[in-house]
Amino acid sequence: KAEEINDIEAKGMLLNNMGIVYFNQGNYEESTKSYQKAIDLALEIEGGHILWEAYLEIANAYAKQDKAVEALENYKKSISITEDIRSQIKLEEFRASYLGTDKRIDAYHNIIHLLYTLHKNNAGKAYDIEAFNYLERAKARAFLDSLELSQVNISMGIDFKLQNQEKEIMKDISNIYNKLLAAKLSPEEKKEIQEQLTDKEDELETLKREIRTKSPVYANLKYPEAITLEETQKELLDAKTAFFAYSIGRENSYAFVITKKDLSIFPLPSKDRIQSQVTNYKKIITDKENQNFHLGYKLFRALVLPGLDTNIKKIIFIPDDILHSLPFETLVTHEKSKHWLIEDYKIAYAPSISSLREIIERKKSNSTKRHMDILALGDPDFGSLEKENIGNNMLQNFFPSNDFSFFRLKYSGTEIERISSLFKKTKSKVIQRENATEERLKKSDLEDYKIIHLATHSIIDDKRPARSFIVFSLDNDPEEDGFLQMREIYNLNLNSDLVTLSACQTGLGQLIKGEGIEGINRAFFFAGSSSVLMSLWAVNDQATYQLMERFYTHLRSSESIMDGLRKAKLEMIDSDVLSHPYYWAGFVISGKADQIIFPNYINRWLLLG
Repeated sequence: KAEEINDIEAKGMLLNNMGIVYFNQGNYEESTKSYQKAIDLALEIEGGHILWEAYLEIANAYAKQDKAVEALENYKKSISITEDIRSQIKLEEFRASYLGTDKRIDAYHNIIHLLYTLHKNNAGKAYDIEAFNYLERAKARAFLDSLELSQVNISMGIDFKLQNQEKEIMKDISNIYNKLLAAKLSPEEKKEIQEQLTDKEDELETLKREIRTKSPVYANLKYPEAITLEETQKELLDAKTAFFAYSIGRENSYAFVITKKDLSIFPLPSKDRIQSQVTNYKKIITDKENQNFHLGYKLFRALVLPGLDTNIKKIIFIPDDILHSLPFETLVTHEKSKHWLIEDYKIAYAPSISSLREIIERKKSNSTKRHMDILALGDPDFGSLEKENIGNNMLQNFFPSNDFSFFRLKYSGTEIERISSLFKKTKSKVIQRENATEERLKKSDLEDYKIIHLATHSIIDDKRPARSFIVFSLDNDPEEDGFLQMREIYNLNLNSDLVTLSACQTGLGQLIKGEGIEGINRAFFFAGSSSVLMSLWAVNDQATYQLMERFYTHLRSSESIMDGLRKAKLEMIDSDVLSHPYYWAGFVISGKADQIIFPNYINRWLLLG
C-alpha cells in the first residue's frame, strides 16, 4: 500500500512539473490538463502536499485564459488545503515558515490580484471585501496563533518529568553560551560549541512537540479567526484613523486602506522596484551627511498618497516584505521642501489587524492591578570585555552578523537616570551596571510594572530567531549567561502597557513571507506586553537618550504612547543638531499605541523642581 501511495505521489509530482513546463511555454490548455490529472491522482490518496500546488498552478493557468470563475475556485481550494496542513503543525515557528516557503503564499497574492481585477470591473459585488479577507488570512497568522497560546498554560496536565526536562535543556543552552565568554577559543573549539548548541536546540524542539502532543490544554485550544472588514471598522477604527495594509506579491502588489466607513485598494509598483527604492532610501535616511530626500517623496506618492483623505489624522501601518524595515514617518510629502509624514499624522505599526485586535482584547480581559510605573534596566557591566572589545571575535561564526562588540553604551546610564527621575521613587525601580543582570530581571515581579525599559545591546539572528538576545551584565553566574534569548523572553510573564527596547535594531529579525519579522519584539508581545517600542537601526546612543527623555516626559503628561513618540520626534526635527532622520526615525511603536498610560496626571513635583 505504501509503495502504491509513493508511486501515485511521484506521478502527481511529475504531472505538476509537466504542467509548469507547458505553462512556461504559454500552452495554458495543456498545462491545465496536466494539473487536473495531478489533482485527480492526489485526491485518491488525499495527498495534500501535491494538491495545494496543483490547485494553485491550475488556477494560474485559468487566470491566463481569462477564466476568472475557475481560477477563483482553484485558488480557494489551494488556500484551504494549505491552511488545513498548516493547522496541524505543532510549533508556531514552523507554521510561520510553512506558509512563507515553496510559493504557498503566492495563492494569497494571486487571489488578491484576481479579486482586485474583478472589483474594478464589477464594483458593488464585494470582491474588494473578499480581497481584504485573504489579505488578513495571509498576514502574521503564526503570531496571531501565538497570542492565543500565550494566554494558556500548556504544561497543565503534563508529566513533571517533561517540564523539568525542558528547564534542563534551557540551562544546558545557557551553559553553552557561558563557554563563549571563556578565553579565546580555537576554530575547532568554536565548531564543537556550535554543534553542541545546534544539538540542544533540536532536542528542545523535539521536546516542545512532545509536550504539545500530550497537552490537554493545547488539544482544546481554539485559535482566533482572521478579522473581518465589518469587525475592523466597528471595533478598531474611529473617524480619523486608517489602516494602511500592504501585500507585496511576486507579480502584483497592493495597498489596502481601511477607514471607519470605507475600503479602498490601490496597486503598487513592482516588488523589485519597491525593494530597490526602500533599500536605497534606508541608506539615505541613515547617512547623517545626506540631505537629498527626494526618493522619500517618490515612495510617499507610491505607497501612501493614493489612499489619503482629509479626514485621516492617524495611520496604523501593516507592512509587508521589505516595508517592515521602512519607517514611514520619514516619507516626504512635498516635492520641493523637506516635510515629513510624521509632521502631519500620528503613526503606529502592527503585524496584522487581527493580531492588533487580539492584543487589545487580551489587555481588556486582564484586570490585574499594577503597582509600579517603570522598571528601567540598563548600562550593564560587560567586565573586561568592555575594554578588550573582543565581542566581534568571540561571537564570530555563531551569528549571521559579526558586527558586534561589548563596548559600553556611554549614555545608556544617563538615559535611564533621566527617565527614572520623571517617576516617583516608590513607583520605579532602576537597575544599572553590575546589578543589571539577567537573573535580577527574571526575579523581578514583571507583571507589576506598567513600563519595562531596557537600555543595552542586542544581537539579532535573522536565520535562527530563537538565538537573538538582549545582553545583560556578564557576571559569570552559572545560573544565567547574561544573554536573554528570544526563547527565554517567551517564558516571561508581563502585564505591561509598553516595553521599550532601547537597543540596536530590536525591530529586526527573520523576515518570513506573509508572517513578517520574527524577532525579539514579537516575543515581548507573547510575554504579555501591549506595545513595543523598538529600533530599526543602530541609533547613536546620545541621540537615543534625548529622544527617550522627551518621549517619557510626554507620557507623564498624559499623552498616548504614539502621541508622546510623535511629539518627541517633532522636537528633534525642530532642533539644529538632531533634525536628521538618522537620529529620530529609527524608533517605531508597534501594538496598542493609543494607550494613555498615565491619564490625567499632573506631575506637580516635576513642575516645581
